[in-house]
Amino acid sequence: MRQTARRLAVLCSALFAMIAMTPAQAQAVETRPVPVTASDKYALKSVGAGGLYVSVEVDSTGEGETMLRARKAAATLEDLGSWEKFTLHTDDKGWSTTLRSEGNGNYVTTERNFTGSHQNLLRARGTTAGDWEKLQLEKQADGTYALKAATNAGDKYVTAEVQDPGNDAGLLRARGDTVGSWQKFQLVHLGEENASDLGGRPAPASPAPAADFRVMSWNVCANHNDDCGNHRVEGPSLGDQITSRMGTTAEAQQYRAVFLQEICESQVKPIENWLESKTGTGWDVRFAPIKFTVDNSSVKAARTCDNSGSTGAWKDRGSYGIGLAVPDANVWYHSYDLPSPQNKTIDGAWVRMEQRTAICAVLPAQALQFCTAHFSAGLATDDADGSKRREQAAELQKIVRSYTMPGYRTVYGGDLNATPPDSTSLEDLPKDVLTSAYAADKECDEGLSSTRPRDGRATKPILKPDPKDNRYIKIDYLFDPSDGTVVSCDVTADAGESDHYPIKARFRF
Repeated sequence: MRQTARRLAVLCSALFAMIAMTPAQAQAVETRPVPVTASDKYALKSVGAGGLYVSVEVDSTGEGETMLRARKAAATLEDLGSWEKFTLHTDDKGWSTTLRSEGNGNYVTTERNFTGSHQNLLRARGTTAGDWEKLQLEKQADGTYALKAATNAGDKYVTAEVQDPGNDAGLLRARGDTVGSWQKFQLVHLGEENASDLGGRPAPASPAPAADFRVMSWNVCANHNDDCGNHRVEGPSLGDQITSRMGTTAEAQQYRAVFLQEICESQVKPIENWLESKTGTGWDVRFAPIKFTVDNSSVKAARTCDNSGSTGAWKDRGSYGIGLAVPDANVWYHSYDLPSPQNKTIDGAWVRMEQRTAICAVLPAQALQFCTAHFSAGLATDDADGSKRREQAAELQKIVRSYTMPGYRTVYGGDLNATPPDSTSLEDLPKDVLTSAYAADKECDEGLSSTRPRDGRATKPILKPDPKDNRYIKIDYLFDPSDGTVVSCDVTADAGESDHYPIKARFRF
């Protein structure tokens, strides 16, 4: 990230402190670098306080330091600053949500151990998302929300204390047993930060220059799967793993994109640093979170990654999702919500479904666009019949075609969680999810067999207790336009600390 001034304006990765604090520890507020998180932004507007917005009192001291208070009057949303902005997160798949302040980067905590008029005060001071940071949403008949927090005296509704005096006027604390106007808030959507601007893509060079470049896609498994060595890995280790798979320095300098799935926000900056060290040039890593719809609401919260470190010294890794690393010559990027399974009851149990995403970026000087996605899994509790993956594949085709300005040539792929149309697997169905992609474009590993042209080498080992039950399937892809040339395609049985193999290609346009 060499172009510092420009990148501060468009950076969508979070910066995290590396010192964890538990609610049982001293209740001083941890000051962290202010993040610009890649997730939906919201403001809280208090009904009981006459439409005042909730602010985080970053400059206050003592017990009131970083307390939440309904006190900001704003004629337009542009009048709101970072103190009034929050992102929504969940570490329980949407059963609850956690507010994260844009003012100081901390999670909102219910102060259960405070007494008196500040008992159960809400303050933005948590550096990890734990039980004291969880809030349940209850949508009201008028479209507003009540926020419920667990306290030492049971669950209580968050109340705006509009009659408190002085600097305590409008403070938020969990103390209500019923929902009245003081317990009602509007969740005002402010937009997202995982897009560089609201305009169109920059005009490509005309005619588009020739290009010879490399791309890699790898599901690094750095999220919730404790069977993976990368389960609680931190960014520098992950950056080392990624760059070591890019070959020599000369080969690494030919890369124009790296698609990453199952990464955490806090890993973005270290990965970027490793890419820059490896290649000697500037890089951006764009991030888009995977979300869950929060129970009893119509809003989505970004799922948090499992903490790194060890019990009692956890370190926040932010949200989990997908990443797209591109040279910092990129000036436009955007994420897209993909059609995803909705929460529903399965076999008598309420099952919450991941809301999947895609992200694209362009290199105008070369008229190149890169897009990556992570489709739904084919589990019984997540798109078992493949219907949503078919919709996701159709949406990805729209993104790389209908949503793309003329003149750009697009390479796309990622962990698409579907086997190729000509796969020999009898267990991993359906096999028609990517039929349209194979018809329109070329996958870098296709054509290895004349009898199975739409197939390729396995990228995902599925290992069983009895080795004879092991199977190996292809679910990771790199597609390029049909008028391009695949110079090489490499899939090596090298999962490293992941449960996927990286797929690497060299393209020539």
